[in-house]
Amino acid sequence: MGGEVHGAVITVAEVLFWGSIGIVFYSYAVYPFIVALLVRMFGPRPADARDDFMPTVSLVISLYNEAAVLPEKLKNLEALRYPLGKLRIIFGSDGSTDATDSLLAAWSHPAREVVAFPARRGKGPVLNDLVARAESDVIVFSDANTLYEPSTISRLVRHLADPAVGAVCGELVLLPEGGDAGGSGEASYWSYETWLKRNESDFRTLLGATGGVYAIRRSLFEPLPAGKSVTDDFLIPMKIIKRGYRVVYARDALAYEKTSGSMQGEFRRKARIGAQNFAGITEFRSLLSPKAGFTAFALWSHKIIRWMVPLFAIVAVAATALLAPASLFFRVVAGCEIAFVIMAGTGFAADRSHVRLGAAGLPYYILAMNAALFVGLLRYVFGLQRTTWEVLR
Repeated sequence: MGGEVHGAVITVAEVLFWGSIGIVFYSYAVYPFIVALLVRMFGPRPADARDDFMPTVSLVISLYNEAAVLPEKLKNLEALRYPLGKLRIIFGSDGSTDATDSLLAAWSHPAREVVAFPARRGKGPVLNDLVARAESDVIVFSDANTLYEPSTISRLVRHLADPAVGAVCGELVLLPEGGDAGGSGEASYWSYETWLKRNESDFRTLLGATGGVYAIRRSLFEPLPAGKSVTDDFLIPMKIIKRGYRVVYARDALAYEKTSGSMQGEFRRKARIGAQNFAGITEFRSLLSPKAGFTAFALWSHKIIRWMVPLFAIVAVAATALLAPASLFFRVVAGCEIAFVIMAGTGFAADRSHVRLGAAGLPYYILAMNAALFVGLLRYVFGLQRTTWEVLR
């Protein structure tokens, strides 16, 4: 009897191990291959863009204590090539306590509008208020640390000439700062994500957008939920998809950002985004149904599974521990897992000593970012994620 129970435990452990590994491998390797193959088979589906399409635009930027990066941002905005009579730049200062408000007050750009909110509430409420003030055809969302090419706004909005397109995401180029594991790891992963975004857009629709560089039809904006911390640049486009519009990727609408410059900064950012992602699921849950077609397929494959990778990893490691005593194969697997953790620990020590790791820091980056996702899940489950956060620069 004991042998039968032991055998059953071993069988369950094997199923859990291979199931967990298989699901993660599917999300990171098989799904991207499927989407790329579909694009090759059926061809890309470009938007009916027009270079002469010049709608009125409100560029909205939510700020909190951004004095360190704001001078460079303001100089960058002055270089934008979009008709001044059709452009409004609306800043919302979310109770800033540094020199942000004074820098904005001193900037004399003819298209500028500044709203200084006395109490800090978080990015979502600020964006709701800024969009409500806008009277333009199009809203372009940007961040204080995101720098645009002069023609970026024109290259975003030209795709909105297609009535089937509700939102357009530009291409964000990450510039690693200091060669640290966080920055270089994020830049490497972002290159992979950019390739996948292009393919999803070419086949059907992009999921979400990049917060510092995307445009939407103002008429399609739905206010972000009050009292809940969500990922605005994911939820706003998903609500637009829910209404039957495409979100497309404009690879020539370029923007640039420096990475946070530290793994600690990336960890806090990923944990916050993780909690916000889980909080936002109820807002687009109907798109997870098979009735949503490709959108549901992509959401499960590209997003939901990725957010659950820390749990799959825990299951796989626990299953390995159960299987290793009786299996040479799983003893080797256990050895590889231990070696990976040691490499990540070495990366942590090197990062704390400000030693540049380059590609050698990838195990540290992978482990740290998935640990951050797990922390984000715990924050969501226990209601610990605030609607405000500190700037990581």
